[in-house]
Amino acid sequence: MVAATKQHVGKTTSCLAILSGLRKRVKNTGFLKPVGQQHVMVGQGLKVDKDARLFKEYFNLTSCEYEEMSPVVIPQGYTRKFLDGLITEDEQVSSIKKAYESLSKKNDFIVVEGTGHCGVGSIVNLDNARVASFLNLDMVLIVNGGLGSAFDELALNRLMCEHHNVRIRGVLVNKVKREKLGMVSYR
Repeated sequence: MVAATKQHVGKTTSCLAILSGLRKRVKNTGFLKPVGQQHVMVGQGLKVDKDARLFKEYFNLTSCEYEEMSPVVIPQGYTRKFLDGLITEDEQVSSIKKAYESLSKKNDFIVVEGTGHCGVGSIVNLDNARVASFLNLDMVLIVNGGLGSAFDELALNRLMCEHHNVRIRGVLVNKVKREKLGMVSYR
């Protein structure tokens, strides 16, 4: 699973690169955005996360159906419905697990993209670290280039992963400004 330490650090762009590279090495590759916040309409009025549509159409993912790629979409009013008990945690988790299992049967590898930082979705009990945990996935974190704030954000997200027993397999430092490259390089 690919998650980030905050919004707009290049998570989707990184997933595009990862999936592109995998498609050169692995016969069937899929994509899953378990929890989406920004949706678009496809087909006969189906709401899917905008990234699921991007990946399906850009890579022509014939082994992935929209419903599987975007099992939980959180439009305006969703959180209130969840808090009022109109949407249950079990329904959400079941939907994500079912989508992942279906994609796993048809694909040799699946890129799973989280939503924002590891805590996004906590109010509906679907934060990225928890989703990675119940899908039994390791995580790669994308962090903005820099030292102080980048390290602080990484520490907070690492704690969320640790809390849910999710192993962080790598950290991708992205968007490093040229003048700071020497500062963040390890020698």
